[in-house]
Amino acid sequence: MTIYLKSKFNIDETKGRFNLRRYFSVFSFGVIILLTIVLSALVYWNQRDSLVEYSISSAVTFAQQLNTRMHEKFIHTDLVKGNNLRIDKDSPVHLQLDDIAETFLEDYVDIKKIKMFNLEGKVVYSTEHEDIGLVSNSEIMKKALSGITASKLTKRDTPFKEDSSNRGKKFNIDVLEIYVPIYRDLNTSSQEEIIGAFELYKDVSPLFSLMREQFYKVPLLLIISMGLLYMFLQIIIKKANTIINRQHEEMDLHNAELEEAQKRIKVAIDEVVENGSFHVRLQCDNLLKCWEVKNCGQVKCPSYKSENLRCWQVSGTFCGGKVQGYFANKYGDCRKCDIFKNAFKDRISMIGESFNNMMVLLESKHQELQKLNERLKILIDTDPLTEIGNRRSFQKRMENVHLLSVRYNHPYSIIICDVDNFKSYNDTHGHQKGDYALISIANAMKASLRRTDEIFRWGGEEFIIILPEQNLASSLTVAENLRAQVESIGIPHHCCALKILTVSVGVACNIAENVKYISWESVIKQADDELYKAKASGKNCVSPAANIKN
Repeated sequence: MTIYLKSKFNIDETKGRFNLRRYFSVFSFGVIILLTIVLSALVYWNQRDSLVEYSISSAVTFAQQLNTRMHEKFIHTDLVKGNNLRIDKDSPVHLQLDDIAETFLEDYVDIKKIKMFNLEGKVVYSTEHEDIGLVSNSEIMKKALSGITASKLTKRDTPFKEDSSNRGKKFNIDVLEIYVPIYRDLNTSSQEEIIGAFELYKDVSPLFSLMREQFYKVPLLLIISMGLLYMFLQIIIKKANTIINRQHEEMDLHNAELEEAQKRIKVAIDEVVENGSFHVRLQCDNLLKCWEVKNCGQVKCPSYKSENLRCWQVSGTFCGGKVQGYFANKYGDCRKCDIFKNAFKDRISMIGESFNNMMVLLESKHQELQKLNERLKILIDTDPLTEIGNRRSFQKRMENVHLLSVRYNHPYSIIICDVDNFKSYNDTHGHQKGDYALISIANAMKASLRRTDEIFRWGGEEFIIILPEQNLASSLTVAENLRAQVESIGIPHHCCALKILTVSVGVACNIAENVKYISWESVIKQADDELYKAKASGKNCVSPAANIKN
């Protein structure tokens, strides 16, 4: 069967295409706004953290200078008692500390308040005297007393000192509370030398206000930068969108070709499935043939005058007595051949020829597989020595016999035969003679059976026979015939009483009344048990099973 492929298409489909430029324009504004917000927030918090670190650094410097001044001023006083600060509120030391603090606060106008804590967390000095005596158990204070500089950013509603020009007014300022350890020995910063801690209140409102006033420049700069980037990307995306549209047009054409080829191939495959034949071919209207192009008159060429067979499907052509193109092997690479190149003007022709090549190859492979399957089936289901069925084929056949018996309520019987004294026969005469003996015994038993009965090699020197639709009485007759047939061939064996090889036989029947309730495995088990009884009874005899238990 030949199915013709056509390769002329009119494609005009623009709906549903991906427009990169429109997609970019819609989402770019949202991305720009989102990035501006995120980056501005990151810059803001980074500047804020930098200002806090700078303020902490300057406050630590202030505390170190204050600690140095206190050490120089009170080195010979009782400022430190034991390992702790001791400052009486009305002592001269307290007044001197006020003078020192006032001097420092004039130089550091952003420091609004100074506190000194002893190791118990009690305020022993403060620029605001009402704080003296208060006790702090905060975690940040404990860090300072353990030698770690700590800080906390808070807000205050009122200034710490009233200004005459702003008397009665309240302010909201950003305050950084900084806790710095006080050391007894300025040259040793160890835990044992800590005698207390400073608490410094630093006004960071001017820095924060300046940062907030100038911060508008950050998002403005980001928007301008992203706007320039957006315009640059628009130029690139416009060119990319043009390329994408061109590729879409090519893809639409190719898809139309592929869709048409798919329809034709589906029809061809349906024909193959329906008729079970591999002779279906796809033929293009304008496909060139080698014998037409070369004016070939070589009738020996398999593709000569053939509409279905191509020159590249065989091992070579005979145009002018020489092989054309590159035909080193059957179904080889033909792309160097000028005929092959001219034959494929479009994708649909190439698809059609690929399908044809596949069908030719499938046909040859199918024939090879059929032969191999037939041979394999024989090898799988046949005993290679005796050429009767093996154990595997017995199990498949036994299942079918049992199912048929259950369906039609018919009996069946099983016979198991075992060659007597076969081990001593092998030891005496050798395994080659033993193989010949097994072949002779199998042929003898097979000759005495009905056409509906089947014999299989069960394993070693054991054989098993299926007797469909036979009851126990008729099965005993068959079993006795088998035993007598083996005895009659008279294979010599001087190591036993009868001086010949014999068989012991066990018989079991699954009667019609029990076939639905007793499995075939149980029947084999009973026949095998009877075989052992026959062996124990002197061999060369038949032992039937009276009844079978599931």
